[in-house]
Amino acid sequence: MSANSSSISFRPAVPDDIPGILELLEEYVRQQLVLPRTAEELQNNYRNFIVAVNDDDGKIVGAVALRPFEGGYFEVRSLAVASEYSGSGLGSKLVAAVLKRAETLRPIAKCVFALTKRPNLFHRLGFRDAPHEAFPGKIWADCLQCPKYHCCDEDAVEYHLD
Repeated sequence: MSANSSSISFRPAVPDDIPGILELLEEYVRQQLVLPRTAEELQNNYRNFIVAVNDDDGKIVGAVALRPFEGGYFEVRSLAVASEYSGSGLGSKLVAAVLKRAETLRPIAKCVFALTKRPNLFHRLGFRDAPHEAFPGKIWADCLQCPKYHCCDEDAVEYHLD
């Protein structure tokens, strides 16, 4: 069945989804669009993920995580869509799903942000440009170890939940 005629469901990830999420992320890691994730890391953090599942065959065709940081900040990360669904709007639907999840975490959740090479996807959903320095927890957790730290090619975007 083609991507256009498939029915897609969105749900929280479960431990059995880890191999499918890793497989989906593989191409994005190769293209340096997302940071690599290990099976152990996903085992410890699978609850942060929402997956998009093809209802016809049960295959994971999209994934995204909502990672918490101190101060009510949450990062959209590990956004990946199977190549056959590229351009179908599935990425936007996944980001909308994590925004909906973040809304349920209010008043603790105050802001959702992302570092991305595709800021227009986020702008369409109401995100605004932001300086990288607005997210010091992210910088300390990930950016300092990144080989592109001094020449970052990603845009920072934020969505305030108030």
